[in-house]
Amino acid sequence: MIVCSILLDARASGAGLPRRLAALRPLRQRRDLRLEVLLADDTGDSRLLRMASRHDVRLVATEGTPLGDRLNTAVAHSQGEVLLFPAPGRPISPGWLVDTLTDIEHHTRDAVVLAASRPSRLVLLWQRLRHQTLADTLCVSRVWFERIGGCDPSLDAEALPDLIARLHACQARVTAVEA
Repeated sequence: MIVCSILLDARASGAGLPRRLAALRPLRQRRDLRLEVLLADDTGDSRLLRMASRHDVRLVATEGTPLGDRLNTAVAHSQGEVLLFPAPGRPISPGWLVDTLTDIEHHTRDAVVLAASRPSRLVLLWQRLRHQTLADTLCVSRVWFERIGGCDPSLDAEALPDLIARLHACQARVTAVEA
């Protein structure tokens, strides 16, 4: 089984970070998965050191730059052949992750997007007014991530949707699966 790096950002996670780390515990306890979790931190919050230690997460210090740059820095410190960018508030099924990692390892897919079920038009309008993007979980091979130059370092909230769009544009084998 290949190593999968799960990449989180402290600033983007905000107050939900402890719940996000706790939600990853069932995945980390599985013996059929080889995972590492990295947390990009540009906040300098001393509480993150204790939290990272408690959850066995590697803390990566980053500059106060946009999300795309912070994620690129975290990826540079990761070891995994597959990179997982989980959407906030969305649980990751162990079965989905095992299947996805197997597909990427056997080169039948280059990336998989676990799309959130699409909200109503009213919710979409509200998200647009608040400048929020739909959050999807992205699992991508490191080879393809590096081939397209990683996340755009100048983008913040749009960094991952842009990465997905560029994967499609470069004809990577991207499969979208609805949660």
